[in-house]
Amino acid sequence: MTRQTFPLFWRRFIYSFPIQLMVMYAKKNKSFLFFWILLFGIITESVGTKYGLQFLFLNPEYLGRVSFTSFFIVGMMTGLFIVAFNISGFLLNSFRFPFLATLSRTLLKFFLNNFIIPTSFVLLYCYRIYEFQSENQLKSLAEITIDISGLLVGITVIIFLSLRYFNTTNHDVQKLFGVKHSDKDDQLPTRDYTKVDKKLKDSWRVETYLSSINKVKLIRESGHYQPYMLQRVFRQNHLNAAVFEIILILLFLSLGFFGDSPNLKIPAGASVLLTMTILLMMAGVIRYWLKAWATPAMILILLVINFLSRFDFISPKTYAYGINNTKNSIIYSEEKLDNQYNEAILSNDIIHTEKILNNWKQYWKARGVDKPKLVVLEASGGGLRSMLFTFKSLQVIDSAFSGSLMKQTAIIFGSSGGMLSESYYRELYWKQKGKLMQDNFSGKQQLVDSLGNDMLNSIIFNGVVADLFLNPTQVNVDGGFYAKDRAYAWERQFNENTQHLLAHPISDYILPEQLASIPMLVVSPTILNSGGALHISAQPVSYLLNASASTKAELKQLPNGIEFTRFFKSQNSYNLRMSSALRMNAAFPYITPATTLPCNPSIEVLDAGLHDNYGTQNAIQFIYSFKKWIQENTSGVVLLQIRDTPKKLKIENNSAETFFEKTTAPVKNLSDNFLVMQDYISDKLIRSVSMTQDIPFKYVLIQMPETKERVSLNWHLTEKEKFLLLNGVYSKQNKEALERLKAILSTNQ
Repeated sequence: MTRQTFPLFWRRFIYSFPIQLMVMYAKKNKSFLFFWILLFGIITESVGTKYGLQFLFLNPEYLGRVSFTSFFIVGMMTGLFIVAFNISGFLLNSFRFPFLATLSRTLLKFFLNNFIIPTSFVLLYCYRIYEFQSENQLKSLAEITIDISGLLVGITVIIFLSLRYFNTTNHDVQKLFGVKHSDKDDQLPTRDYTKVDKKLKDSWRVETYLSSINKVKLIRESGHYQPYMLQRVFRQNHLNAAVFEIILILLFLSLGFFGDSPNLKIPAGASVLLTMTILLMMAGVIRYWLKAWATPAMILILLVINFLSRFDFISPKTYAYGINNTKNSIIYSEEKLDNQYNEAILSNDIIHTEKILNNWKQYWKARGVDKPKLVVLEASGGGLRSMLFTFKSLQVIDSAFSGSLMKQTAIIFGSSGGMLSESYYRELYWKQKGKLMQDNFSGKQQLVDSLGNDMLNSIIFNGVVADLFLNPTQVNVDGGFYAKDRAYAWERQFNENTQHLLAHPISDYILPEQLASIPMLVVSPTILNSGGALHISAQPVSYLLNASASTKAELKQLPNGIEFTRFFKSQNSYNLRMSSALRMNAAFPYITPATTLPCNPSIEVLDAGLHDNYGTQNAIQFIYSFKKWIQENTSGVVLLQIRDTPKKLKIENNSAETFFEKTTAPVKNLSDNFLVMQDYISDKLIRSVSMTQDIPFKYVLIQMPETKERVSLNWHLTEKEKFLLLNGVYSKQNKEALERLKAILSTNQ
């Protein structure tokens, strides 16, 4: 290359159509780039790694398998997003490039030159799939090739069909006016940008473009084309593209009416791409039709949607299944909370629970144990991560005691995922004990494998087609009609994974708990209105609200929440579905919606972990409330805690240096240390009871050991994450804790 041609080469490279499109997006369409930056951040594990967002794309699951089909579906949604990106870019920016209207197959040429971002993403995505599947899933090259092929085939099919449609329906300057295309007439002079041309003052400077995958051409002079010709070509192509986008949006939104189909539980990553596609297309159509008024119009639309969302027919509230949600006669007030218990109520509830404890003791007395150890069981929250670790821990512990763990346990507390497994384990012990024991001792892990099935696909899909776009579709559950939202999807999937054993009213537990056939269990989600707990139990448990209605110190105690069955008795509270109680208890913010309870004003309920991630507050309150009975009837209390993360002090360099870091540091540090602060509170409570001389007290901790790769907090786990969790139960520290538990409970054997 000579010195004279070198500047010309770089000038034509810089002013090539693909490069200028990138410059244009940076200057004119920054919102388009935001979506791409987010996607690049997810697949490179720079965004959302704590919650496992990268696994939704690198290890998509469909119908329980990661396969060609699952990657094919993600590929189709990737293709749709690429098509939406191109169409929206064409709608909003083609007028800046009038030479496009003189080319054959106008829209195809735009797609071809708009390749840099989509192609870079697809290539990097394929590499990250190879890297992840080989290192984390230990797949062979042949298996990975099949997965990547699924992705590429899905992308290709969608782009091919879209371009086929546009090539059939779009018209160019030759079809409309019989004028020869500029890319077919090499006799035309190239455009000279050194001359001032008023016609080009609003156009973007471009000197070269890709006419095919392997051919670059110079931009030809288009002055001989009449302006109305170019405008007509763009208008026809724009209208066709806008109609295409509107039809796709309507088709996507109609999917909400078929959300119950198992085949529509598409991979969560595909649903994320579907959301981005819809938002991108809607923004493109609105900006195309309204032009300069687009931004004010979108702000107005958001304000109108926000206003309409207060009405149930537009944005239905999420309710608990089973209870009467139509009556709001209960007044939710400070006075009502203060009057929900008194000395008489508290005394009656303690007497009632002591009868249950006496029945619990009779089991051991009949076996020659006069003063058994009383076990209080609690488990931490943590989504599917906690569910698997807690359930497997219970299996291992129960096997060590020949299946008597549930008989040894008097009451169960916990949060989120841990409580889900505790409830399911108790249910299996009650209804399918033989099957549970066989699974425990056979080592086949059929129950825990089923429990670990993906729950995120249904949640996110319903979130896209129902919640996000205000789909009013309803479903009949137990005779009532409810929104087919994320909460419904979560509960339906949870019931499928747990054999529908928990899809019944909590009243079914009244008698078996009273007879001590199974341990008592208290579900305590967080009340957003007050920050307290909503105590849901088949038995009266007012003693969990406060130790006593009065104290010698004349301390005015704030009630620790609400006793659900007593407070909502007029709403048929005992008919609450157990799976709904557990859904409220595990409603992680933004993933599943808050549940509205029928009172005035209404109570909003979310994840128990916001109030107490371990259940320790309830456990210690219970121990103190029955201190006298424990002294007289047992040889002590054992608090058995199962947690899905290692208990350790976090020491990190969180010092802020830049202005941005200093601005975000308070919120970031508070979020990062939220659970550690709960550990401090839990430790103080446990220490307080351990120092009490009146009650022999032991604390045993089973915890997920620290691993090199952190298991994500999610409702979807990879096979490697499941492997880490299930094997984490057998860590050296946990084996030592189990031996210690055996020694403590040896008097009962």
